[in-house]
Amino acid sequence: MAGDGERRRYNRGPEKVTQRSSLPFGRTDISSEELEQLIDIEEASTQAEKGGVKNAEEKVEDFISCVPDLLKWLEQRGREYPWRATTDPWKVYLAEILLQRTRGDAVEKIYSDVIKQFPDPEALYKASDEEIRDVVHSLGFVNHRQRTLKEVGRIFTDQYDGEVPDSIDELKKPWRVGDYSARATQLFAREKPMALVDANFARVIGRVFDYEMPQQPHKSKEVYAFLEALTPNDPDIARSFNLAILDLGALVCTPDNPDCESCPISAACQYYRSIRMEGN
Repeated sequence: MAGDGERRRYNRGPEKVTQRSSLPFGRTDISSEELEQLIDIEEASTQAEKGGVKNAEEKVEDFISCVPDLLKWLEQRGREYPWRATTDPWKVYLAEILLQRTRGDAVEKIYSDVIKQFPDPEALYKASDEEIRDVVHSLGFVNHRQRTLKEVGRIFTDQYDGEVPDSIDELKKPWRVGDYSARATQLFAREKPMALVDANFARVIGRVFDYEMPQQPHKSKEVYAFLEALTPNDPDIARSFNLAILDLGALVCTPDNPDCESCPISAACQYYRSIRMEGN
């Protein structure tokens, strides 16, 4: 994979670049033919095979054919959180820190208070440990969050003049900030097309392709390579694609009792096909 999450592309048509992301979800109206020009089918198929996917190219193409319906589903059912309505790097990055191991609904309850109290890294740096704990106590893991947030304020103030740095590695400098938070900031605030990997994403893609997910997919270079190739090479569509998979995993393709009958990509899903066969 290319450095700082930047991706190499192969055998693509002319790159389409959207000037500004359509908030909160990005572009949700696109044809499968357009998607085929933005997704590296050959590379995705190669990476899928490494994950044990049989007839990989056929399954990749089947998945792409369902993505337009997935994005329409996002437009209708997607979760509208306040951090999805901005491309301000600080507001997006701070949200991603708060969302670590925490449901979005819980973060939404305190998000406006956090932004008001800490409008920039310097305000966070100047805050006392107790002030930080007070504002995030409802989310749990209070000491963990306090340490991370304090480091964010210190590092961004001291090393980047109070600005949010613009690279994956630099965004990961504070304690316990990993690839997901850094990549989400670059994708949603900086409009850089790239893959995200969390539990929801791994579950959806693992089921759809019958991909052999490792125990810790967010640490797997192979999983990232597969998802990088699947992610459309357009900032507005990469945004909607990632949000759609994340929300599908949270609302439909749940760990237990997934609602396969209402899933917009069930036609391409190997898990759905397997449970239908079991029922016959």
